[in-house]
Amino acid sequence: MPIVFDLEDLRKLHGCQTYLETGLWDPRDDVSSKLALKCNFEKVYCVEIRDDWVELGFVVFKDDIYKNRYKLIKDDSVNLSRHINNNRDFEKKTLFFLDAHVDNPDIHNFKYRCPLFFELDAIGQLSRKDNVICVDDVRLLKDMYPWGETTFGDVNYIESIKDKIRTINPNYKFSYLNCHIENDVLVAYVD
Repeated sequence: MPIVFDLEDLRKLHGCQTYLETGLWDPRDDVSSKLALKCNFEKVYCVEIRDDWVELGFVVFKDDIYKNRYKLIKDDSVNLSRHINNNRDFEKKTLFFLDAHVDNPDIHNFKYRCPLFFELDAIGQLSRKDNVICVDDVRLLKDMYPWGETTFGDVNYIESIKDKIRTINPNYKFSYLNCHIENDVLVAYVD
């Protein structure tokens, strides 16, 4: 979904050079990839599972793909580690915007409806332990089973996400940014 906060201000504040989002949305809309490309990130990545949005994305972002500024990856974000481990772009400080979830009955090629914990595991495998991690849709993560994800049981997703991030680096601090709804994006950062 589109980002309504100032992404460039967030990038500058934390000195991020790479941007990666999980979950593209319809690339004909004002998706966050478009905003990230307008910022001063050196490289922008997106991992998307939906075939139709990936096909459209290759058309919409063709110039930035050609210039090697944008990389669109067709995959389930559960497999994020295979795309970021041993990738030099992720040796640089990265802003991760985690927004992958299955909310469409036409998507069947997923492993988990809410892959956040696997995405965080992948980020935790990187040598950098000070990346900025944004988690979208906090309002939905307050539900017992967000997007119908029952794999992890009856857990408090927000606190479990924070705990998982603290295993990457116990010095992470947390704040919230407004998106379409007030305080709907959790931001984890290290000063």
